[in-house]
Amino acid sequence: MESDDMKFRIIYDGPALENHDMDVRDLAPALIALSDVFEEAAKTLYGKKATVSVKVNASFKAGSFGIDLLASSPSWIKQAVEFLSGENVSATLNLITLLGLTKVAGKQASKGLLDLIKWIGPRKVKSIHKLPNRNVKIFIDDEEEVFEEEVVELYKNYKLREALQDVIAKPLEREGIDSFAATADQGKTFITVTRAESEYFYVDRPVDSILSESVAEKALQVISISFSEGNKWRFSDGSASFLAEITDENFLHDIDTMRLNFSKGDMLLTDLKVTQYMSGDSIKTSYEVTKVKKQINPQRQIEFPFE
Repeated sequence: MESDDMKFRIIYDGPALENHDMDVRDLAPALIALSDVFEEAAKTLYGKKATVSVKVNASFKAGSFGIDLLASSPSWIKQAVEFLSGENVSATLNLITLLGLTKVAGKQASKGLLDLIKWIGPRKVKSIHKLPNRNVKIFIDDEEEVFEEEVVELYKNYKLREALQDVIAKPLEREGIDSFAATADQGKTFITVTRAESEYFYVDRPVDSILSESVAEKALQVISISFSEGNKWRFSDGSASFLAEITDENFLHDIDTMRLNFSKGDMLLTDLKVTQYMSGDSIKTSYEVTKVKKQINPQRQIEFPFE
């Protein structure tokens, strides 16, 4: 094994692969997702500038479709490995070990991300306690296991988990593909995920968290009107246009009973609620018209010169 690169193999196995071929519609997304797994893992462990490249060669054995991957990392990353392991191994090997795709690093059997996901399974974590030497103890039911902090950080990375879902769970949805396996020591040891275990690799999108909320009086110009479910109209506030949900029941009732009529360009004086929330790793904004105070005629008229 060279210091700059390391070769390991992933294998999809089952009766559907007796001819050693795999539908490109299953394989291509899995390979792209595998690249994303390594990219996100490298960023989590070594910083946002870290990269890991993956090259592919096909390989076969009876009843399987195997892929040899040559994973390489920039030389500067290797120095970052010292805080992860006292062993003189490459950053790439540490990365693969922490992901749980091999157990060849170090003298003791290590537990990586795949082990953590399979151990937790469908259960809920009771508590997590930090231990010395960058370890954590996780309690579930009456069981407890110790994992490295870095493994827990990988577990919490949604993009990585979503990509791992596409590498393991999605291909095993196909009838006749029964297992996923990986080896980094020429097949001496294998890390395996069965079809039953693959269910644990599906991941729910994180619940959106609210960052800020505010309500202010705002004049809005109607750009387009929708009476479909959700009652989202497009407005302009003079600087930008946006969709806003209307939740003022009295206003909606007046629309339904035709007490109010609207056309493009009409204006409303409203109480507008603006909510910023975190969706995934990006900020999004939603708008809600909670009250319509009055309808404004946009046509300017000359006023009588009253005293």
